[in-house]
Amino acid sequence: MALIEPQNLKFFTNNEHKSAINQSIQSLLDSLQNPSPKLSEFTSKFLELMQAKPDPHLETIWVLSGLTFHTNNSQKDDILDQVLAVKDLFHSITTFSASSSPSVCIALIAPVIYELYAVVIDLKRKEVDKKQGKKARREIRAFLDVILGFFNVCCEGSDSDEVFGLIGPLNDLVSIWVHSDGSENGSKQFFPLLSDEVIHWVSEESGENLGVLAGAVIVEAFLLKLCLMFSDGSSKQELRNELRTWAVCSITGFHNFYVFDTLVKMLLEPNLPVMSLLSPEDESLLRKVLYDVVILPDFSFLHLDKVGHIPNDYIKNNILARLMVTHEAIELLRKSKDFTEAICYTNAFAGSYLPTLITKLVTSELGANGNASQPKGSSPTAFLKWMLDLEDQGLNLSDGFISKHRARLVRYGSSMDLDSQSYKLNAGKTEDDLEFFIDNKGKDEDEKIDDDSTNDAFVAAARSMQSGTKESGKKRKETRVGKKKDGVKFQRYNLVDHLGSKSGKNSGLLEKDDSRSESEVEDPDSDEDVE
Repeated sequence: MALIEPQNLKFFTNNEHKSAINQSIQSLLDSLQNPSPKLSEFTSKFLELMQAKPDPHLETIWVLSGLTFHTNNSQKDDILDQVLAVKDLFHSITTFSASSSPSVCIALIAPVIYELYAVVIDLKRKEVDKKQGKKARREIRAFLDVILGFFNVCCEGSDSDEVFGLIGPLNDLVSIWVHSDGSENGSKQFFPLLSDEVIHWVSEESGENLGVLAGAVIVEAFLLKLCLMFSDGSSKQELRNELRTWAVCSITGFHNFYVFDTLVKMLLEPNLPVMSLLSPEDESLLRKVLYDVVILPDFSFLHLDKVGHIPNDYIKNNILARLMVTHEAIELLRKSKDFTEAICYTNAFAGSYLPTLITKLVTSELGANGNASQPKGSSPTAFLKWMLDLEDQGLNLSDGFISKHRARLVRYGSSMDLDSQSYKLNAGKTEDDLEFFIDNKGKDEDEKIDDDSTNDAFVAAARSMQSGTKESGKKRKETRVGKKKDGVKFQRYNLVDHLGSKSGKNSGLLEKDDSRSESEVEDPDSDEDVE
């Protein structure tokens, strides 16, 4: 693409630049309604707008890449040529955004995921030569690994990202690629691996916080990778272990709050948006894997001393969403008579820091004059029932989150007690089946563990979580010794008192609470708490 000579570039103030971008986008959208739009003049216009600033706005790169991609690749039918075209798109976007912030770099890959997904669907539906199809699948998977690696690198600097949003509506940018009328229908086409609720949330929040859009883009690539792994031909249990291990290691590598938050929100939906790629049975298996991933690990990047850059409202809603997801996962396991894994989830929740966070959140919502009883039990449903009772008494918890989901809670009727006798009868089985994943992102230098040791621990933990598998006392002892050698240990994490702030803005300094928390992470293989 020919660059514009510096002497020919127009100087813009910040406000003039944003206004020129919005006007140019609107003119382009109007032009796209014509049967034969003249796109060449828009290409030069957006190239000028992109070069006008040392750190180009996301909108200019997004539109410019869309114009050039569709101009150069509209007639390509060969599947390998399509893959190559998407690779070229990725290369041009990453080149244009080299000086941009991590969130911009990640969000700009949304069109790449959209086009790569289209190639995967074409490969699935078209009659492709067997040899060519095999090569295309190999190319797609390798390319997807490159994209995920790029995200991983970007996420290393995302914690310090300044919170800022798009200049105009996300739906307008989507329309450049799907040629829609700017409605949410276009966004549903453009984000095929996101649920309707998540798409609506991303569209609403991206005007204020680009990190939300970046997290959703990572989740799409993450889910596409998981779906492609189903073609490996492994047995169901082997596949579940493989998917779970890869997913946990990937999320640990991203250490990104918005990625985790988006996954939790997706699990609140009745179905994952992967039915175009997976059978109903495979979708069910993927859901189980994602339940394992969001419920069992204790990701250090989610602890309050690591999320000071995240608005408080996001943190509060994430805590309640995790509570709801854990509750629903346990109910599904109970319904299928899989009590061993249900106990695993229940104990993982009770042994985590979530119960204390929820208690602090509710207490802060009640205020200084509030007086609330404590939950009758340590299970997710005990906490949900407690909060439902408080909302019946007039408490509006985090903008009515519990009330919003009241209907789905009522579905479970009389089963609103997860500390039931069926669990107590099986409680003795949990020690052999329950295993926590622990990551070491964000630890102090003297506590860091090398990545290979951590990944080995993830693999060992994933394999140990098979339902019905029992270890002998000797094997458990060997496992404990192995963990000590790897340096992976269970920690008690401090909580902070600032969570109760009702402001959606970032909180102030995070103060550590050195007192022993009500709920601590315990080593299932140890009889003592780790201090």
